[in-house]
Amino acid sequence: MLRGGRFQWPGYLIAVLAVIALTIVMLPWREPLGVINCLLGFVALSMLLGLVLGVGPSALGAILSFFTFDYFFIKPYGTLDIANRDHVLALVIYLAIALVTSILVGRLRARTLVAEREERRTSLLYDLNRDLVRGETVEQVLHTIAASVVSIYGASASRVLAPVGTGDSGELRVLAHAGTASTGVDQDTRWLTQWAIDHRQVAGFGNEGRRIRTPHGVGRPPNPPSHALRRARSDALFVPIMTPDRVYGVLEVRDRPGGGRFSRDDARLLGSFADQAALAIERGELAEQAMRASALAQANDLKSSLLAAVSHDLRTPLTTIKASATALLDDSITWDPAARKDLLSAIDEDADRLTLMVSNLLDLSRIEGGVLRPDLDWQDLPAFMDDVRDRVRSIVAMGHHDLTIDLDSGGAASFPPVRFDYVEIMQVMINLIGNAAKYSPDGAPITVRASARGDTLQIAVADAGVGIPPDRLPRIFETFYRAHDKGPVSGSGIGLAICKGIVEAHGGTIAARSEVGRGTTITVTLPIAGADGSDA
Repeated sequence: MLRGGRFQWPGYLIAVLAVIALTIVMLPWREPLGVINCLLGFVALSMLLGLVLGVGPSALGAILSFFTFDYFFIKPYGTLDIANRDHVLALVIYLAIALVTSILVGRLRARTLVAEREERRTSLLYDLNRDLVRGETVEQVLHTIAASVVSIYGASASRVLAPVGTGDSGELRVLAHAGTASTGVDQDTRWLTQWAIDHRQVAGFGNEGRRIRTPHGVGRPPNPPSHALRRARSDALFVPIMTPDRVYGVLEVRDRPGGGRFSRDDARLLGSFADQAALAIERGELAEQAMRASALAQANDLKSSLLAAVSHDLRTPLTTIKASATALLDDSITWDPAARKDLLSAIDEDADRLTLMVSNLLDLSRIEGGVLRPDLDWQDLPAFMDDVRDRVRSIVAMGHHDLTIDLDSGGAASFPPVRFDYVEIMQVMINLIGNAAKYSPDGAPITVRASARGDTLQIAVADAGVGIPPDRLPRIFETFYRAHDKGPVSGSGIGLAICKGIVEAHGGTIAARSEVGRGTTITVTLPIAGADGSDA
């Protein structure tokens, strides 16, 4: 019997032993049983051997049974002579029936095994594909492949190996491993992996004779290193992971399930694993390329939106500063002190607007890049709020708003210290109060309420402005989104997005509630101990 191109002697030995055993069992009963019953016993044995061991062992058993039956069960006993001529016909018919039965049953068994192997192969590939579709990145796909070979196929270890760079240095890196596989790559593995990649063929170690195995019809690898022939410690198969255009690496599989050497069926099955892996890797790379392309497109859209949003806001204060400075430098005009002060005040206010805008843009870039790191320190909230009032004085004065700051210490004699980044939270307060002033009618009050409740600080900025429509309220913290995109109020739509990024970087939250025509309240909640949760 051949399996994977190799003679399987145990099956033939079992057939010989089975014939001997049946002969020993029936020999004491040959007279009571008679010739026909003994003959039927050997026919049954031939069928059983064909069903269990295949055509070769069954045929050997039939021929051996023919001579054994003649020698021990046909008179005269102990010779191959046949006294009764009827027994000659019975023996010939028996041999024919036994051989035909062996062939038919053996072929049936072979087809059954093939069907079972195909069913198993289909099931394994289904399980592999089910696991592969869960992977999102190429790295995840590779780890899924190695784990599937161990868990689904049943090998003891599996690795995905790939050359380092594009040269012929022979260096390999382990992209994924599972089971008992290590991350080290010895010289034997390095040489066989490179051979499999170069020839785009399956190769491996055989533990019998410690030979290097190559596919059927492929000659022995040229000039194999002597150590590769001497030190094969276990069966290993190296299957290229490749598409028609590219070889990604090699799937290394150690120790087939059930022991023994890898057969051609194993090589074909693992080759199917590798083919599916190559397609999954290719799909993963295409997905990563699509993600990079999408990110570039989003970056371009962000740049366009940024330019469109800030161009007007930049132009207006620059125009005011330029006009005021030009007028002050004109020697033909004599300015009285009041007019000169108005022009200088306009320059100062618009310079502050530009400074705030540039600061907002810098904060936005840090938030979008994920590098915003608050510089936390303990702050005295009443002193902080006094500074807020001074910083927004010019903003509220332009609309003649009445700014009220109310501190609720929760019944304590003094407000507890709060840990946050002074500059960043100041930026949040300026943005929120500035928004309240822009979207409130002249003279409308603006109220800031701060309260300490347990381990959190809440700061609410409320206005009596136009309010925000309910369908737009959930989006007001998105970058470049403006709830009121039409009207005389200008803006870039980044102020609230910056507030959200700064507050979340502190470990807090920001929320808004609004009623059209009655105003908006935006509430910032911060942990009193700061973003890292420490108390000191």
